[in-house]
Amino acid sequence: NCVITGGEDGKMGFWDGKARRLIEMINIQSTLEKYKGLVTNEAQGKNFMGNSWSSLNNGTSSWVSSMSDNGDWLAVGGGTEGGYTSMTGKAVPNSAGFMTLWHLPTRTFTSGCVTRETINAVVYNPTIDSFVTGGNEGRISFWSSTTLVRERRSWNSPAATYSLSLDSGSGIMAVAGSGDLLDCFVHHTKTSHLHFSACSN
Repeated sequence: NCVITGGEDGKMGFWDGKARRLIEMINIQSTLEKYKGLVTNEAQGKNFMGNSWSSLNNGTSSWVSSMSDNGDWLAVGGGTEGGYTSMTGKAVPNSAGFMTLWHLPTRTFTSGCVTRETINAVVYNPTIDSFVTGGNEGRISFWSSTTLVRERRSWNSPAATYSLSLDSGSGIMAVAGSGDLLDCFVHHTKTSHLHFSACSN
C-alpha cells in the first residue's frame, strides 16, 4: 500500500496509502551530494561533485519529473535549473538532469548519474529488463535495471521526449514529445513513426 510521489520541490515521498500518512520524505539533491561517491557525471566523465563545474552545484534547484519501478528497483529522473558553470572563469547559465536508482524494499539509494539532458519520462521495459528514459536531447536511453549503467541510446523523431508508454505484452513502446511525431520502438529499435496533422471540420 505504498504510494511514491515526486514533484517540483525535488523531493520524493513514500506514503502509507492505507493509513494516509507520510513514511519518509527524501530530498534528491541532498542525497546526490551526500553520496557523491555513488554518482557519476556523464558530461565530464568524473565522479559527481568532483569539480566546481558540477551541474547540481552553485545554487541550483532540482525537480522530480518521472519514476518507474520493477518491484525491486525504483528509477527516479528529473532536472535542474539555475546556478552556473564556470569552466573558464566565466559564469554560464546551467541546466542538466539526473537519474537515480533506489532499492525499493529498503528505500535505499544505490547509484545516480548527472546527465546533460533533463529527464522528462521514465518507464521500465520488462522485455529487455531496462529502464528507458527520454529527455530534451532528441534521444531515448536504455539503462541497466540494477546498476544504472547507460547501455545504449537511440535517436527518436521528437526533439524533446515527454511521454513513454509501453505495452508489456508486445514490447511495443510509444515515444511522444514536442512536435507532431510519435515513434514506436520494439526492444532497442525504432520500427515506425507516425505523423499527425490537424483536421478541420
